[in-house]
Amino acid sequence: MKTVRRLTDSCLMVTTDEAATMIDPGFHTFESGEIDLDSIGPVTRICITHEHGDHVNPAFVSWLIDRGRDVVVYSNEAVARVLEPHGIEVEQSLPDGLSGEDVLHEPLPNGARPPNRSFTVEDVLTHPGDSHQPTMTAPILALPLLAPWGSATAAVEFARTIGPRQVIAIHDFYLTETGRAFAARIARLGLEGSGIELLELGWGESLTAD
Repeated sequence: MKTVRRLTDSCLMVTTDEAATMIDPGFHTFESGEIDLDSIGPVTRICITHEHGDHVNPAFVSWLIDRGRDVVVYSNEAVARVLEPHGIEVEQSLPDGLSGEDVLHEPLPNGARPPNRSFTVEDVLTHPGDSHQPTMTAPILALPLLAPWGSATAAVEFARTIGPRQVIAIHDFYLTETGRAFAARIARLGLEGSGIELLELGWGESLTAD
């Protein structure tokens, strides 16, 4: 069985018979109290798209490694530099079951565009991090819906271009529950006629993937 669980914000878990993969263990999931951390279960792989704290929290990564066995962290050189002072090794080459595209973060207000790696896990889900640049996707795409560097319009255009079967709205932690529902309605309207289904997962909720 293949499952996708959203913890909070952009932090997702993909669990298959082969591995339990966490993507973007940021501070929202670790520090907000919105998730019972003991409910996460064993993690065998950690994928980190880029260096920002809402996507990688060194204390959270250490906690995951300490409670697991042979946990491997995958990311890019920029993230490796963030985690090195904490004694955490990062693999930049990817094993079977993981693929990636090295792209750039969407432009920040100061013009910066940090390196960003999009991950596809077990041909189930693609997590683009904070980028609309990836060119390929699994059937399910994690879609950054509202962010300081983007808009729902840009997110919908990205989804229509890349063409998943389904999208999971992410990167909306600072909205209220009502706000997240409103943003999802706007995105769903934008996706009408595209054949793409928008899925709403609340904190800790899961779905079964094909």
